[in-house]
Amino acid sequence: MDLTSVPKSIDDALRVQRKYVIPRFQREYAWENEELQTIYEDLIENIYIRDGTFFTSDYFIGSLVLVGDDDDTSKIERLVVDGQQRLMTFTIAFAVLAQKFKELGQERLSEKTHLNVMGEDNDGNPYAKLVNENPKPFFQKRIQQKDIDFNAIPETNEEKRILNAYNFFDRQLKETILIKNIRDNNSGAGDINYLDALKAFRDQILKCKVIYVTVKSLDDAYTIFEVLNSKGKDLAPVDMIKNSLFSILTEDEPLDYAVEKWKEIKRNLKNCVDLDINIFYRHFWLSKYSLSTTRKLVYNFNKTIPRTIEGYTEFINSLEKEAKQYALIAAPKKEDWTQPEDLFVYTCLESFCIFNVSQVRIFLLALFEVKNSQLISFRNFKKILVYLEHYHFIFTAVCSSRPSGLERRYSSYARQLRNCTSKKESADCINNLMTDLKEGIPDYSIFEKQFEKIVYTSAKEKDKKLVKYILKKLDTHYSSNELVPNSFTIEHILPESVATEYVGMIGNLLPLGEQLNNDLSNKNFKSKMTRYPESQYTTVKKFVEENKDKEEWGEKEIVERTKCIAEIMYHSIIEG
Repeated sequence: MDLTSVPKSIDDALRVQRKYVIPRFQREYAWENEELQTIYEDLIENIYIRDGTFFTSDYFIGSLVLVGDDDDTSKIERLVVDGQQRLMTFTIAFAVLAQKFKELGQERLSEKTHLNVMGEDNDGNPYAKLVNENPKPFFQKRIQQKDIDFNAIPETNEEKRILNAYNFFDRQLKETILIKNIRDNNSGAGDINYLDALKAFRDQILKCKVIYVTVKSLDDAYTIFEVLNSKGKDLAPVDMIKNSLFSILTEDEPLDYAVEKWKEIKRNLKNCVDLDINIFYRHFWLSKYSLSTTRKLVYNFNKTIPRTIEGYTEFINSLEKEAKQYALIAAPKKEDWTQPEDLFVYTCLESFCIFNVSQVRIFLLALFEVKNSQLISFRNFKKILVYLEHYHFIFTAVCSSRPSGLERRYSSYARQLRNCTSKKESADCINNLMTDLKEGIPDYSIFEKQFEKIVYTSAKEKDKKLVKYILKKLDTHYSSNELVPNSFTIEHILPESVATEYVGMIGNLLPLGEQLNNDLSNKNFKSKMTRYPESQYTTVKKFVEENKDKEEWGEKEIVERTKCIAEIMYHSIIEG
């Protein structure tokens, strides 16, 4: 490996004519407030004042690993293999500093500082010191150009982190905050001039030291990239796998195939709330290839997927296809399931979100794959989907059982299902899964005890979605109608104003339209019973029929009804 290594300052690195290019295999800008605060505090701590004069210190911040031939002065591009996060952060900080100088009327200082962001070649033509295509054009418009476009709106998570970094430095470099922070670190310092403080902060960034490493070969760069991140501290497994894919899929004309595919994968997952690509990737791998811990995902990828253009192309195509399906599963939208026969699919997927269960997606990816390949009958497709909903209602939502071995089961059956070549084989597979899962369903006594703990009041809203799910399922059970309206409000038969422990229990709750609920408000039981028949919900009509002779409604009645509903939810619905 042809490698050179020398110590340099950030000033040394930026002063020469260099374009530092973030290569396609690098991860996104990932720094958030914790990392930003750390680097800011480190910079401040290295600024000191003696006799009213600012001084800065040598501060080592790590390595800067680049691809390029330093002997070839005709090429100014260098690929950044390690050090991307720090270069991006310093570029953002310089953009803020240039803006601060400009606001103080220091145009010359602003221009000089901006040269750390945008340089000039020998002909006076401007060029970006740091080239990053992923957040383009937001990064260029909002950070790099001299006249910042403050109206540029971030669209991706990376762009939001970039804007957050700009706003962080904009806050920390305000006059009162910057001077206070410097004074706190320099006891006894007298008056501090704001302009001098800004220049000192700029100079401290420029004085930061790096080990400046260059290699001539891109292959060597990939090797260094993997070695530097081999312990998984800096990069998640998906970043490492992306690196491997991009190292083989290098064709970039007329389009960079791998980059476009990766962008499409991220777009597909964009609308999944609190879902990052690492969660999807592991579920995808477990569903299609093998059971694997997060730590071994890279090892298993390298062992399983042929390191060829054909093998990697097939893999990234599969990844893109299943990312699209995963988004439909993990973040279901009613408009994505427009066919009448698909309504139950949406309600089942929505239920998994309510239950906050994610392991089931491993099997669901395989289930939708065989459905799309017409290797499962619609009857069996519906049977297993509804069964999984009911299973997780008991196991996860109500009993909060520990999912020991559940991920392994879903992975095993998902891979079995994908290998089915006929509808008979897929039917056998799902029947075996149902039998396997049934053995782990908690006993009714456990279910009932936990069911009684589910409460909803205006002061205890944690279970609100689950309560609405139960009331809707109960109405479906009584009416045999899958199209129960979902826009109802939750009525407390015994009013919340009574403020008892049992007022929020399921047995004291009914589904009601908003207007009727408002009309009844804190009325007594007898008054409510005269109005409940106006409700469109079968549950309410049945409640009136069963309790029309009662004079009052209290703890005994609420507990009894809660147990009755628990039995219906466990037996009649689950087994029926």
